[in-house]
Amino acid sequence: MFDRDVSYPCAVASYDAEGVGAAIDWCCGHLEDGDTLTVWTSLKSNLENSSELEHLVTRHSNVEHVTGRGGGFIRGNGPVLMAWPDMADIGKLVQYGGHRIRALCVITWNEDEIRPWVTAMGPAILGDGSVWEELTPELDPVAVEALKGLTLTVNHNNTIAAGYGKDTVVSALLALHDASIPMDGEAVQGWALAHGWSGKNPGHLAKYVEDINAGKRPRCRRVLGADYIDTLRRRAADNA
Repeated sequence: MFDRDVSYPCAVASYDAEGVGAAIDWCCGHLEDGDTLTVWTSLKSNLENSSELEHLVTRHSNVEHVTGRGGGFIRGNGPVLMAWPDMADIGKLVQYGGHRIRALCVITWNEDEIRPWVTAMGPAILGDGSVWEELTPELDPVAVEALKGLTLTVNHNNTIAAGYGKDTVVSALLALHDASIPMDGEAVQGWALAHGWSGKNPGHLAKYVEDINAGKRPRCRRVLGADYIDTLRRRAADNA
């Protein structure tokens, strides 16, 4: 099947001297012999926003700087330090380098951009953690069971924007909506990232939820049986 749970340790750090320093120390603590510490920024020039990260990249031979604009390809196994990403950036990084990531630390610039991921992932908190005292409300357990099922059945190497993947996802989301199971697009996206979804698919998933919540019914060629929601409810009760 397509079980893709994230197994490597994760951390989130505040964007201040304490947080950045703690993020560097945390990543160095996950280095093993022969590893490369990868520092990710969206643009090459973004590295200039932090003298600590700039010095880390320029002064150490086992540290490599990659950019999201350049594809974000990770060439060496080891920890990854992402500076100022959003959830779409995390999805893209995991798509192209997930098998090489030994540990992942995210330095935040706008907490709300990654709050759903932090809620679902439960990373170690580095630096000032006061911004994480309030997290995204938890997903309904029935919705979580549906997402678990989709994680196991969707081929994550393919897009869910069309074809079989779209039919599978949209039919499940419509069934949840028609059963009045609450869903939040960003929370669903954060859950998906925390469970190994990558690339654009977590964003597509969130967009489907947002569209359905707005009253739209994305076209799909599959209709689930009447017992689908009952099965999810039983699973949720068993796991409570």
